[in-house]
Amino acid sequence: MPAESSLRIAMFTPWKAQCGISDYSRHLVEALKALPDVEDVVIVEPPSDAAKLSTWQAVWRRGARRRLYQSLGQQMSRQGIHIAHIQHQYFFFGGVSPLKNRFLDFLQAVRPPVVMTVHELALPQDSSLLRRLALTKVNRVSFLAPNLQRLVVHTEADRVALQNIGCDPDKVIRMPHPVPPAAPMPDAAQAKRVLNLQGKQVLTIFGFISKKKGHFVALEALRQLPPNVVLLLAGGRHPDDRTDYVDQIYRRAEAWNLRDRLVVTDYLPETSIPTVMAATDIALAPYLQTSGSGSLANLLAYGRAIVASNIPPHIEIAASTDPACLHLVTVGNPTALARAVEGLLGDPHGLRMLQEAALRYAKAHPYLQMARNLVTLYRDLLRR
Repeated sequence: MPAESSLRIAMFTPWKAQCGISDYSRHLVEALKALPDVEDVVIVEPPSDAAKLSTWQAVWRRGARRRLYQSLGQQMSRQGIHIAHIQHQYFFFGGVSPLKNRFLDFLQAVRPPVVMTVHELALPQDSSLLRRLALTKVNRVSFLAPNLQRLVVHTEADRVALQNIGCDPDKVIRMPHPVPPAAPMPDAAQAKRVLNLQGKQVLTIFGFISKKKGHFVALEALRQLPPNVVLLLAGGRHPDDRTDYVDQIYRRAEAWNLRDRLVVTDYLPETSIPTVMAATDIALAPYLQTSGSGSLANLLAYGRAIVASNIPPHIEIAASTDPACLHLVTVGNPTALARAVEGLLGDPHGLRMLQEAALRYAKAHPYLQMARNLVTLYRDLLRR
């Protein structure tokens, strides 16, 4: 086992990309490096075109892709590395198609003990037979490999789902999604002026726009709210999103005569986050599913009053503070969402209680605590 102050960690993660896992990893690495146990964290990045190849391109170039991912695995194994930590997302390895996914090529080249954080778990349900077969195969390859010593998840639902796939229960560790530090916020009225939202009551869905965040539910709820209520989508299309989902949102808003009440910032630089948070009267998380959300963590960091769907991960978070840090409503129910928003906009005390509970949750789950928990896990693996 290395000396107590000499851990050198290789982390596979996007670093320069505009994505939530890149932000997550930067906060985590900063926290790890703040600990006396950690000497260094070496970053190994996935290729920028990992999920952009068509199936035929991936098949045609499979030899080159195999060698590329093997070389990345070898970088995780360079001399002096004690632990390899993978931040896993399907598209870092080519996506969910078994013909495109190169995870096993990568993993087989990694020599140090491997810890992997599972940021998304796609389950083979409510999809075509071909997609169900593809997901089943890729999940088995990705999560049942014997040289994965530990899998870290952020929700109890994912912990149970991995066990149902066949993972050894002793290998799956749940750690709550950490909450980043918050920067000082401007005055709310000033923030609304900057965003040209003076006199508006602002509902915000924060983060990259993706289908699982339930934007159509929020739009339907907006139809049921007064005209001075606007919906702010504080984020843009994910760089790896090749669907027309964002265009669908615009078309739906036009069809429902809501286009003047829908504001989309596109990609939100970190320096703009405090302004958006200050302008937010109520944050919405009408998610249809999540494996632990960095977007939600940011809302908690800034002490926003949050109305969220009652999916299992949100129930876990809400139950961890008293009173609850999330106001839960039935998933997929726009009327329930609208009524909750309407009630809270007229209830300053209720809003304040949610805001204070959010800040208590944030204080209890900083990145530094997760870094400490990970170092304990790393040390345990190295003693074996």
